Amino acid sequence: MQPNMQKFQLSDDEITALLDRAPSAVISTIGEDGYPYGTPINFVRMDGRIFFHGRKVGEKVGNLKRDPRCCLTVVEESGFERCGDGACDTTTLYESVIVRGKVSVVEDPELKAKVLRATVDKLTPARRMDGIDAKKVPPTGIYEIIPESVTGKYHRPMAGHETYPVHPQ
Repeated sequence: MQPNMQKFQLSDDEITALLDRAPSAVISTIGEDGYPYGTPINFVRMDGRIFFHGRKVGEKVGNLKRDPRCCLTVVEESGFERCGDGACDTTTLYESVIVRGKVSVVEDPELKAKVLRATVDKLTPARRMDGIDAKKVPPTGIYEIIPESVTGKYHRPMAGHETYPVHPQ
């Protein structure tokens, strides 16, 4: 493990908190040509498991059917830190989680509906009371990531260092 990873690891609770609040991630699959293929997705952590939804066809799904290994990358930037006087003496403030594992297709209609409901609740809480259209559940692909390793790291500002927001006004 690299030295900064050892020194700046997120705790299990911090990893869980980031997974619960992050609206999106990038899932990387292994393409037919052997190249990595990264796709932005929305995801939800539910009952200690990670799920995402999407179409039942496409490059990402084809890759996962051929080789279920994946890497989910979640990052939350909180700004920048000035570390010195030079223009390049700036670093990103962030928390990140990397989940490596295998993906399985969820077939159970009740679990699929539960995942869709949890996704709506996470991403659009104002629509919590709106129902899930039962006709939209069967054609939606629901996928579970079965983690084999989960790591998290961070960079937080040093005391006395000047910080800048992610999107300055």
